[in-house]
Amino acid sequence: MLRPLITDLISFLNQSVTAYHAVLAAEATLQSKGFIKLDEKDVWGLKHNSKYYVIRSQSALAAWQMGRGDVNGVRLVGAHTDSPGLHLKPHAQYSKSGYVQLGVEVYGGPLLASWTDRDLSLAGRVILKQDGKLTVVPFKSDKVLLRVPQLAIHLNREVNEKGLKLNKQTHMPPILCLESTDGSSVDKNLVEGLIADTLNVERKHIASWQLECYDTQTANTSGLNDEFVVSGRIDNLTMCHASLQALTSNSFSAPQTAMIALFDNEEIGSSTENGAASAFIRDIITRVVGSDALKHETQRALANSACVSADGAHAIHPNYAEFHDPQHAVKMNRGPVIKMNANHRYATSAFTSAIFEQLCKDVEVPVQHYVHKTDLPCGSTIGPITATGLGIPVVDVGNAMLSMHSIRETAGVDDHEMMIKVLHRFFIKEDLRSV
Repeated sequence: MLRPLITDLISFLNQSVTAYHAVLAAEATLQSKGFIKLDEKDVWGLKHNSKYYVIRSQSALAAWQMGRGDVNGVRLVGAHTDSPGLHLKPHAQYSKSGYVQLGVEVYGGPLLASWTDRDLSLAGRVILKQDGKLTVVPFKSDKVLLRVPQLAIHLNREVNEKGLKLNKQTHMPPILCLESTDGSSVDKNLVEGLIADTLNVERKHIASWQLECYDTQTANTSGLNDEFVVSGRIDNLTMCHASLQALTSNSFSAPQTAMIALFDNEEIGSSTENGAASAFIRDIITRVVGSDALKHETQRALANSACVSADGAHAIHPNYAEFHDPQHAVKMNRGPVIKMNANHRYATSAFTSAIFEQLCKDVEVPVQHYVHKTDLPCGSTIGPITATGLGIPVVDVGNAMLSMHSIRETAGVDDHEMMIKVLHRFFIKEDLRSV
């Protein structure tokens, strides 16, 4: 029998087929725990120890529990709602060789081969024009609609020896259906028709849409002892879920404000209105502390703040062990991973590493350390962006996982529960310097 937190994680993963749906799933949890929704356009009357959240552009979210004082700082946990994949082009539909296909753009850096021969569908957001107003609504088709078929080995005899090579423009467009076989014309906008039927609206009310492909196979546990969780979008929805649980699962009161930020667009650099490089969180913090330019309250609060940037970490792969630094080969279900890089692709410093290690020790959770193999280029996270934008100490951490950026990734069940314990400790510990 699965533990409640893992059951909840699987449900969250299954709901969160896009960044928009991830925010909706997070919002449902926050509302069930008494968090009050705010609008950035309104005047806020914030109260100490009260709980609030804000959504920006439907795909980013900030939630927080006010502290007992205005300038006691913020304990921030940052994660991201987006994952690499295939996004539909505005005029996606075209016909070729008797098939109707949909043109796609590659978002971020997915393992393209993993998207072939999978049961795909469409999800995202639709903008409707009704009663003289534009309204944004979520969209998700539960029907298997699309497939990116590989070329048969009989026509590509050397694929197993030379590897699968995919051209993003010509090889990745999925097949939607066959052209008519009786000579009748094909609807020139099948996607619009699908949207209208799914949402039960008239086509004339559809102003625009933003859709992407998703894998219809649901999240699950695997392994002889159910020690793994397997799903799409583990990077980085597991950390969204962990931060959400740490903030909401246990009641607490602290002098500092506890906050989570679930950003969009990390996979493409974060430079959007709802990405980590935007002013989103600085704006929120400014309003939380009631900034007065003469008193420099925002600066004082930031000087007393810290951030955990939570994202996936590369577990050692038994079939490719040579791609890992042998002294920093982290393993699943062995505890949270602190990620470090001399060129600051991760924001961790010796100081923030020591703080996170102590948090793990406080709750009797083991900790691991990851450094990328020196002769390979290292990826990055929202950590350096947050450290630069807010000027606060940041530690980059994550849980060990396999097949990062595949359509289906693997992580450890125990690691998820351990990370939640540490993040909760981060929120409530009054003095991070104490040992």
